[in-house]
Order: sequence, then structure tokens, then C-alpha cells
Amino acid sequence: MGPLKTQTQNYMDLASIDDLRRQAKEDPNASLKQVALQFEGIFLGMMLKEMRSANAVFETDSPFNSQTSKFYQDMQDKQMVTELSEAGSLGLADLIVAQLGGDEQLTPASALRGPIGADAHGVLTPESAASKAMSVANASAETNISQNHADLPKPPLAAAINPEPDYHEPRQFIQSLLPHAQKASSQLGVSPQVLIAQSALETGWGRKVLSSEQGSSNNLFNIKAGSEWQGETLAIDALEVEQGVPVKRRSEFRIYEDIAQSFNDYVDFVQKPRYQDALDAGSDEGFIRGLQQGGYATDPNYADKVMGIMKRMISDSELWSGGDR
Repeated sequence: MGPLKTQTQNYMDLASIDDLRRQAKEDPNASLKQVALQFEGIFLGMMLKEMRSANAVFETDSPFNSQTSKFYQDMQDKQMVTELSEAGSLGLADLIVAQLGGDEQLTPASALRGPIGADAHGVLTPESAASKAMSVANASAETNISQNHADLPKPPLAAAINPEPDYHEPRQFIQSLLPHAQKASSQLGVSPQVLIAQSALETGWGRKVLSSEQGSSNNLFNIKAGSEWQGETLAIDALEVEQGVPVKRRSEFRIYEDIAQSFNDYVDFVQKPRYQDALDAGSDEGFIRGLQQGGYATDPNYADKVMGIMKRMISDSELWSGGDR
């Protein structure tokens, strides 16, 4: 079967949907891009609908405020969404294709770093939709840890430089991090479990630690380089949320020599003034929520995800053995 039509479609053209359905059955990989564009169109439609709703209060006294004008405006909006999504204007389709297509250079969506003023609170409307889009990328960290964990392919490494620890299973990940987490937690006044849970979310239980041809970055908390970082860096495409919209950005992340350096730098990093509320919280949950409010992550559900992982982790006796409860 030939490629799908590429010319601009009418939003009421159901034949194109039938073509897409047939191609998906015959060759799922070939239709992946088109399906991703359809999803981007749905997301754009949600955003535009919320924008219209927000401005509805100004239409009360307008002479154009009628059912007829709203009918034609809705038609125009749907057609505009169709054309914008076909062009991939938002970039969301590219992210979906990269994720489902196995792009190893796309970091987990939990590695969300934004400016201090970025919205870190969950809000319904476009932000809630953005959170759902982000959860696609870090689904591996959200799955039940008691299920079987399939092996994932690892990028080629230069063995003599930064050997990557074997995180074949979550239990191995915990055992490797526990001594370092205990040391860091004593300095921060939190439990080692919450630090391991945060790292599990950031790295997909260690299976998605950022790596390059030179080896593993050992960046267990996905900390960006920033102007103050003087060490080596690694450029990676990361998913950011800007005003409720997920956007792919090229960002520089820190490279560490080993796990110990990663934890030591994390302790220094979170002692910045903007995270003071986290340090003063006096509890694991307060610590994580303080980090989120301070701008550590732009995912509005970041703290809830970390706490969910920690609770499941410590409730599994086989997974969490030898550590303090």
C-alpha cells in the first residue's frame, strides 16, 4: 500500500482515518508518525477549546455571540487544528515517535528542569493534559515494581572510562545505591528510601541513566549542568513543560565519575536557598514537595510519583531487604 496522503485534509474527511486504520494493520511502524500526528491534533484541540472557554466571559455583549457564529467558529477551529497537527507544529508527535520507536537519546520525561518561576503545581486544563503526555515517557518508572522487568538494550560504552553498574532488577538498583543514599540522607535529614525512590523515577530504576559513547554519566538525579558546573557535560533531548505545554529542549546534563560523586553533588545541589523549604520540612514527603515547589521538576505530579514509588518499594519485603524502614 502506498503512503498516506500528505496534502491538507478536511477535518470531516473520514476516509483518511480509514486509510490510516488499514495501513496500521498492514505496517504498524510505517503508520506510527501519522498516528502520532493524530494524537498531537487531539492535544491541540484540547488546548484551543480551553482557550475559547477562558475567553467566553468577554463574548457576553458581543454582537457576534450567537449559536450560528459559534458553529462556524468551531468548524474553523477544527480545521485549523487539523492543519497544524499535520505540520507537527507542536513537536509532540516527534516525541511520541522517538519514545515508541526506541530512541535511546531521549531522556525519561521525569528529567524535567525549568526556571524557578515555572509552574510546579498541578492545575486542571492544559496542564493536566500535559502531565498525561509526560507520563507516556516515564511509564517504566510508574509500573508496579513487583512485576517482571524485561531487559532493555544498553548503549555501547567505553568500558575503561565510566563502567555502568548492572541494574538488571530494581533490587540490584537499590542495593547499589543504598550505602550512598544512607550517607546523603543523614546530611539532608530524610530517609534513604526517598532518595532512592527519586532516583528510580528519574532513571527508570537505573535502566535509563544518561549515557554517551564515553560511558555512563552516573547522573542518578538528572541534574542539569548550569553555569556553575565546571565538570564534563552530556547534551540530551529532554522534555520540558512550558506554560502547561510539553516541549522538547536540548539540555546539558552533568557527568560524574561514579555513584558517590553523583550523590555528593546532589546533596550540594539541593542545599540552594530556593530549596530551603524542602530542607526544613522535617519529613520525606515535605522534602520532595519542597523540591517540586522550588522548581526542581516541572511535572505537576512529580512529588506524588516519588512518594508512590517509595511506598511500594518499602512495602515489598523481597525488594527492600537489609535497609532501614
